[in-house]
Amino acid sequence: MSRSLPAVVALTLGLVVGSASNANAQEMASWPGTIAIAPTTPAFAGAPAPVLSAEQIQRALPQPIFRRNRPSTLMTSLYASTAVMQALDVHSTLSAFGAGATEANPLMQGVTKNRAMFMAVKAGVAASTILAAKQLSKRNKVAAVVTLVAINSAYAMVVSHNYKVARGVK
Repeated sequence: MSRSLPAVVALTLGLVVGSASNANAQEMASWPGTIAIAPTTPAFAGAPAPVLSAEQIQRALPQPIFRRNRPSTLMTSLYASTAVMQALDVHSTLSAFGAGATEANPLMQGVTKNRAMFMAVKAGVAASTILAAKQLSKRNKVAAVVTLVAINSAYAMVVSHNYKVARGVK
């Protein structure tokens, strides 16, 4: 690593010096095919500047590390079940309303009067829950799994209760 640091510094300086040019507002700047690295210290003043091709420069640069961007199968299934639970909550709530029930949650009473607004709020709840769990899973996957299982379980109980009310069973 310590031997490659001067090469990277020299390469960076060469890129900066070699690509500097006067460009007008309407001109397209183009990347040169080869770059001559100018000597940076007086000790190398008499030495000819090495010429590097674009391929050599690309190989000399650190390569990015590709991480797995897609969630695991477990997290994907929990995300899907969260969306399904929210959809079932909407369906069961509307079914219960059809049977003459009223909203027991005071925070949702105003929202449930407008069907489109109720669906939009539930979609927002599903999306924000999934996004929050996705962020949490980057730091602590177990906590994200436990959180989604708890939220989905709570909604499963709410959905079950709503369907019982819709059928007239208490």
